[in-house]
Amino acid sequence: RRRSPHALGRDLRTPRGVGQGARAAMLGVKHNVFRRAQSHPFIRHWWRRAARFDERTGMLSAGIPLTITMVVTITVSTIMIDRQFELRDMRARTISAREASLEEEHEAMRDFLKGTEDEYEMKAIPDQFRAGK
Repeated sequence: RRRSPHALGRDLRTPRGVGQGARAAMLGVKHNVFRRAQSHPFIRHWWRRAARFDERTGMLSAGIPLTITMVVTITVSTIMIDRQFELRDMRARTISAREASLEEEHEAMRDFLKGTEDEYEMKAIPDQFRAGK
């Protein structure tokens, strides 16, 4: 019965005899580099499983960075849009407050002018203040 190269622990892309103890892992890192750091067999087992999963699906080497990029983009764009709406709301509030104070001033001016109607008389504007002459 013939066993597949994967079952023997060899990578199909590596020629026979080259890199016997080292298998290609995530992002092209060889296992021997981390063997001393991963001296516990349980950690090595899960590292190999994760490397095999990533080799087959690409979820770790491509999916995680893309997910992080997507989350950051959505967060930043949400904050930017929120700031835009906040500034627009503040602008509208200041404009409406300005209009209200202007209306109050106009009302006060009307009340003042109503009291002076009896003393009002037409006078000619002096020539020195005329724009046309």
